[in-house]
Amino acid sequence: MAKLYVGVARTPITPPVGVDLTGYAGRPTGCTGIHDDLYAKALVLSDGRTSAAIVSLDLLSLNDEQIARIREDATARTGIPSENMLIGASHTHSGPATQPLRACGTPDDAYVDALVAWIGDVLVEAAGDLRPASIGYCSAPTDIAVNRRYRGPDGAIRIAENVGGVADHEVGILRIADDVGYPLAIIFNHACHAVVMDGNNLLVSADWPGAAAQCVERETGATALFLQGCCGNINPREQGSFEAVERLGDTAARSVLSTLASIPAVSDARIVVAREVIHLPLQPPDVDAARAELAEAEQRFREKGSKASTVEIQLMEAYRDLADAVAAIADDYPKFVSFEIQRVSVGDAHIIALPGEVFVEIGLAIKALKPNVLVAGYANGNIGYVPTRSAFDEGGYEVNVAWKLYGKQMITPDAEELIIASARRLLNE
Repeated sequence: MAKLYVGVARTPITPPVGVDLTGYAGRPTGCTGIHDDLYAKALVLSDGRTSAAIVSLDLLSLNDEQIARIREDATARTGIPSENMLIGASHTHSGPATQPLRACGTPDDAYVDALVAWIGDVLVEAAGDLRPASIGYCSAPTDIAVNRRYRGPDGAIRIAENVGGVADHEVGILRIADDVGYPLAIIFNHACHAVVMDGNNLLVSADWPGAAAQCVERETGATALFLQGCCGNINPREQGSFEAVERLGDTAARSVLSTLASIPAVSDARIVVAREVIHLPLQPPDVDAARAELAEAEQRFREKGSKASTVEIQLMEAYRDLADAVAAIADDYPKFVSFEIQRVSVGDAHIIALPGEVFVEIGLAIKALKPNVLVAGYANGNIGYVPTRSAFDEGGYEVNVAWKLYGKQMITPDAEELIIASARRLLNE
């Protein structure tokens, strides 16, 4: 059997006051203050033959280019293969702009450069402090999430509470302890958008995942790493205040803490890392539709004049940029987008990492493939929303609108089956 060694480290990644926040359109200024600090937390694992790293970030997301920079830097400094690094974001909508998104804040290049260096530093620190460890897995029920795709009386899908809709009411937990049983790190995974705070908030915050991690850390002394789940169509059941952030964070944390004492742990744990880069087909760009949408936005702006809201102005600029971008690729457009699916297994516990805003039904299908599976969205990049096949027929924000902020084309309904099939192959290796 393989003896497990781990190293853990953390570092603040809080941006300076004034940088743009992201996740919502229409914020009138950059952030005006710091409600709670953001962190990068790293767990490095080795069984003597294979090494891997798991990084948890209090950020909305990172794109492929940023992930590549982090991996290249960390590999050069630690020797951990780049493909063995899982870099996940919590998807807080009260964090700094990092991945460029139309109308959702402009990334500050100096901050992004510093961020890449900080993540490399925390990986180096964790890799330099390996010690014998044990690991155990369990899950627990929690109740903070609700499906957000509500069908109104007119038949249209809108973002609102859908109590009867599918959600994942389980938190997955990995407990890593030293050789005498003292907790070193706790990984917890749950599918719920980090949007307790809405677009009116101008304070930096890790939202409910940060509050949950703080609670777990206070109670255990361990470093708590959160991996966001497949929450593309899932919101918190309470929104609108920092008091709600604390309540939901405490609820999730109590679910984690209720299980820790009973988790069976093993110190002999083989590490397996594998990945597939699949190609998700893209829909052809529609130049006429993009120009028509821009014309409508411009008309609304002309009608309102000086009374136009910040969000209306920002969206008009976004639609102008989209129309130009779509026109530029109309005659030679990409036919697919690369989508990296990663497996990181430690003993009998498995993590499947997906780079997008994946719908919860896809995450549940992957969890059902094998026992002890955690599924992390917003990991190793973020291509945008990944709805189920049935959601494409229903429409709604995630299908018809969000891709216009992310890029130039939407994926096709085939994505669901392609992703689940790849996860099945990886878990069966």
